Amino acid sequence: MKRYFLSILAVIFIISLSACGRDSNNTGQTATQSNSAASQNSSEQSASNTQTSSDTGTLIAYFTWADNTVVENPDNVDTDATTSASLLAPGNAAIIAEWIQQEIGGDLFSIKVNEPYSSNYDECLERAADEKAENARPALSTHVEDMEKYDTVFIGYPNWWYSCPMALLSFIDEYDLSGKKIVLFCTHGTGGLANSVKDITASLPEDCTIEENVLGIYRPEVSQSQQSVLEWLNEIGYTSQNKEDNSEMTNETTNRQIRVQDDNGNTVVFELNESTAALELYNQLPLTVEVENYSNNEKIFYPDELDVTDAPAANTGAGTLAYYAHWGDVVMFYGDYNTNSSLYELGHAVTGAEYISSLSGYIKIEPV
Repeated sequence: MKRYFLSILAVIFIISLSACGRDSNNTGQTATQSNSAASQNSSEQSASNTQTSSDTGTLIAYFTWADNTVVENPDNVDTDATTSASLLAPGNAAIIAEWIQQEIGGDLFSIKVNEPYSSNYDECLERAADEKAENARPALSTHVEDMEKYDTVFIGYPNWWYSCPMALLSFIDEYDLSGKKIVLFCTHGTGGLANSVKDITASLPEDCTIEENVLGIYRPEVSQSQQSVLEWLNEIGYTSQNKEDNSEMTNETTNRQIRVQDDNGNTVVFELNESTAALELYNQLPLTVEVENYSNNEKIFYPDELDVTDAPAANTGAGTLAYYAHWGDVVMFYGDYNTNSSLYELGHAVTGAEYISSLSGYIKIEPV
């Protein structure tokens, strides 16, 4: 009877557990993505899961399937398949958690269970259903060393079975969260937040201050949602503590450089030109975005739209950093290319140009 019930709910769970690959425009070029390196990095994380960035009294805790399973052959995972895309790091909640930390500081903490979930979809489905039905509290393998030093705890999670993973409630039960401010963020399918906020609230001490404005990001849109996360943080009263206010842009462009780095350590430094588009890109930093491979000569990612009014045409060959206005993507060329009326130069690689072709997965872009 249980398996019959599970078969009915499988369609629901495929939306709430798995993540969808991002859609991209393609005009005759083939897009490919490589996340195997990111998955390997997840398994090679340091023993300490609390990464101190600043003494802000803020903990950013999150649960992801990617950090709670073992993938034997990550190269064989189809990142476009909804039943398997969530297997590879970084998980969606982890991406959002890193954006929050970049903006306000705080410590990151990945919630992990003692017994990893199966990377087989059906087996993970059955276990998650059993845990929810039993109101279980899976044992955790990661622990916060000193919860008392945190006044605010952000908690991120995916929507599982119209609620939260039961490991999230294990985390809540393990600590005395009395008197703390709790801020929730959730990645979800079409089910939205469902009962997750109610179930989490019921598990928290009554004297917690729970932020009513809960962030919910539709899973297929996570990689393009950094600006939405920043706007949400501003709405609930958090402002950047580690970068200058970018609302007033300056025209000072002396040696303005940016660093692009992936999880494998491939690093490229670009020097930007004096165009408005280059300045606008610079003022969006830091960014964590997905990089894609197009054709056999370029890597691309999508920032917010850039103003190309005074940008020069791109025509300087390999190592060029450009903006293709027609699609709205930034292009890093590692081979020669044809000029195009919609292709504008933003700058050029000064170091690491030979690594452009190796960039994969999610990349961090920050000022030098």
